[in-house]
Amino acid sequence: MTASADHQEPGLAEPATTTTTAATAATAGGHWVDDEPDHPGRELPSEQTGGRAGLARAFRAQQQAHALAAQSDVLLLQEGARRIAAQVSHQQPFGVPAQPSTRRSPLRHGFTWTIGALLALTVGLAARTVEHQLLLIVLAAFIAIGLDPAVAFLVGKGLRRAFAVTVIALLALACVAGFVAAAAPPLAKQASQLASQAPAYLQQLNDHSTVLGRLNNQFHLVDKLKAQASGGASLAAGGVLHAGTVLISATFETVIVLVLVIYFLADLAKIKHACYRLFPRHRRPRVGLLGDAILARVGGYVLGNVLTSIVAIIGNYIVLLALHVPYALALSILVGVLDLIPLVGSTIGGVIVALVALAAVSTTAALITVAYHVLYRVFEDYLLNPRVLRKTVDVSPLVTVIAVLLGGSLLGVTGALIAVPTAAALQLLLTEVLYPQRDTASAPT
Repeated sequence: MTASADHQEPGLAEPATTTTTAATAATAGGHWVDDEPDHPGRELPSEQTGGRAGLARAFRAQQQAHALAAQSDVLLLQEGARRIAAQVSHQQPFGVPAQPSTRRSPLRHGFTWTIGALLALTVGLAARTVEHQLLLIVLAAFIAIGLDPAVAFLVGKGLRRAFAVTVIALLALACVAGFVAAAAPPLAKQASQLASQAPAYLQQLNDHSTVLGRLNNQFHLVDKLKAQASGGASLAAGGVLHAGTVLISATFETVIVLVLVIYFLADLAKIKHACYRLFPRHRRPRVGLLGDAILARVGGYVLGNVLTSIVAIIGNYIVLLALHVPYALALSILVGVLDLIPLVGSTIGGVIVALVALAAVSTTAALITVAYHVLYRVFEDYLLNPRVLRKTVDVSPLVTVIAVLLGGSLLGVTGALIAVPTAAALQLLLTEVLYPQRDTASAPT
């Protein structure tokens, strides 16, 4: 049997011709250019040449170019040949993606599982190292998702998204600045008053007829203070330095979270698009609907929680003004911030307000504040929260308690804040994904 030259493998029978042809194969537009115009089937017609014959010759030449460039390892060292073999186009500048491999080898699966386990271990150790920074990112993303409905509302009113994000960011900064302006002067005044009244307190400690004097007799407070003062100058300096470090770190982290919130708000649509593209194409519509529903629940929960906190601030401010409790605005804002923490936040705020009222006003004022916070807690749990949050986060009280306990134990305050919307998201996934799969699963044969 005689084999013709057309059926010989490229790169073996015609090495010189193959090298020369592939070296001139690629142009900027990806068209095939041949140094041998007389060779049949290898010359692409120009753009002016029409007709079916010219298109057929161009298609055959392109297919031959792909086969030639793909079959020769030497030619693949040249960029032009690589571009032709990869079928580069304007829509796909790096070529057509390859199909997933269907080969099933035990050795390959073993290496894959081993590398995956090592990669998971490395990622876990890295996440453990940057745990605090990841918490800041999660908190910023949570706040951004909560503020996104407000941004969408402004965009719906005709504002560009950049301007809408700017308006929301300025409002958030104004709230933070208002809290600092309301809380800083009382704290500074209390510190100066404590420093000026320190001698009077020391005199009361030495007076056995006062409460402080009786406590001194029982617990020897003066002796312990003298012992600390005699050898604790360096400790005091270290404590002051540590307090300053904590303050600077808290300020820096607050700025970082605010900046991350702004960037998350600006690019939230792109982030969602990138996350949805991780799923197969045929699943993306349903994944997009579920993802949007989860984000809507998180945003509704955050905005609803902010509304309940505003109600708590207004109610506390009115009560504290009526009782003549000092620093009513700062204490009310503190109660509103603590009220963002589910279950325990409002209780902690009520205890702080009652202690301040007891120390600054009277026992009667403290009891009134305690009674008010108990009544407000009942009003918030049974009337306000169900009306505000029922449409967005439909989670049972038992799931809420368990989620807050687990979230607070794992991630602290951040975990307690995101526990309820996370539980709502998991409940949605169970209802729409896992339960239907279990319902349609076939019985074992």
